[in-house]
Amino acid sequence: MLYQRKILPNTNVNDPGPLPPELVGLADESLANLSAALGVAAEELGYAGQGFFPYTPPPPPPEPITKVNKVDFLRLFTQAERIAIRAAARENDLIADYQAMLDAADIIYLTDPDIQTGVPLLELGGLIGPGRAAQILAGESP
Repeated sequence: MLYQRKILPNTNVNDPGPLPPELVGLADESLANLSAALGVAAEELGYAGQGFFPYTPPPPPPEPITKVNKVDFLRLFTQAERIAIRAAARENDLIADYQAMLDAADIIYLTDPDIQTGVPLLELGGLIGPGRAAQILAGESP
């Protein structure tokens, strides 16, 4: 088990780690305030005004989304963005081709080079809002 050493009331002294050997065996309540638990001995050991608290590391971040089905990919866009893209596809062969490629896919891989290139182009063309390409490529819903 790891412990976080603190200067009381709540200032971290160093990175979490194992208890120093001289403190092993003390109850968590005693470790929380070494001055109160050990009196003069806490000062002699260099722990006056300090405590050790059990440390639980934060959970790892969720795995990034890398593939989605077609409907979930479309849900990464706002309704207004989807409508603007469809309207632009009627006027622009490049966007129409991009739309046809998406229509042919069952699964959209957000790491696919065509997606990585195409979504920022939609932003550059004003079809999706500023900063939206990064959100969409990260799998973040609007």
